Amino acid sequence: MRSELGATAVGRFLRSIAVVFGVVTIVFFMSRGAGDPVSRLAPIDATQQEIEEAKERYGLNDPMIEQYGRFLWDIVRLEFGQSFRATRPATDVVGERLVATIQLGAAGLFVAFAIGIPLGIVAAVRRGGATDIFSRIGALFGQAVPNFWLGLMLILFVALYIDFIPTGGRTSPQSIILPAITLGSFPAAAVMRFTRSAMLDTLQQDYIRTARAKGLSERAVLFKHALRNSMLAVITLLGLQVGNILSGAIIVETVFAWPGLGQLIIQSIVATDYPVVQASVLLTSVWIVFINLVVDVSYTFIDPRIRTGAI
Repeated sequence: MRSELGATAVGRFLRSIAVVFGVVTIVFFMSRGAGDPVSRLAPIDATQQEIEEAKERYGLNDPMIEQYGRFLWDIVRLEFGQSFRATRPATDVVGERLVATIQLGAAGLFVAFAIGIPLGIVAAVRRGGATDIFSRIGALFGQAVPNFWLGLMLILFVALYIDFIPTGGRTSPQSIILPAITLGSFPAAAVMRFTRSAMLDTLQQDYIRTARAKGLSERAVLFKHALRNSMLAVITLLGLQVGNILSGAIIVETVFAWPGLGQLIIQSIVATDYPVVQASVLLTSVWIVFINLVVDVSYTFIDPRIRTGAI
């Protein structure tokens, strides 16, 4: 059994590497088709000779296959060259913004699960009641409202009525409150719906009726039996929501002037700064793949049937 689990883990790891390789390859060729970064970033009074010398220095005159081979070798060495715009190593430029994006993403996920899981449990237990109806309306609102509109409304409300919460930038610990709420609103709605659906399905199972017939308290039935067996669906959603969080961070960081990776990617795409775009996308894809690997492995700890091959 252990050998089977090990083979499965190795297979998933190899597939994850293939996914990352495919993503960075697509980004490499698409970024090359976006235009000439040297001509775009060169001073107005730059001569054609100076532009050609800059292209030669960055290796942009080499054949595409040669540039691609050099790009793959740089990835192996974790080097992405110099940023065209900042004239510094691309890894340094990305690293400065990565911490801010991780903070915002973690805060957004915390908001999503801190709101979604409790509401989903209560809505399932009190199905058809006022709490259930309120939760479903809130979930519909959370999935229907665009991030940028919600962010602007929060900024307007806080600016008018709450003085101690900053409405932009990353100047204090309180600065993350509004971006985190905005970023977590959409996934919170999805988490609530998934939790409610999974709990409703679990509560109808025979072993739940058996647990109640044995005289277990309702709290023990809900949290020890029903919730644990419902978490597989919620954890699967976690892997999916990491991607949504990172993609939503681009808009949220722009609205709240949050100096993160999403804002950097937008600026680098506009400036056709290949090294920064490639480094940013690689880190993002690796992070998403890693989270999904963790989610896959966590299944075996939550549901013993997966370890024993019973399902």
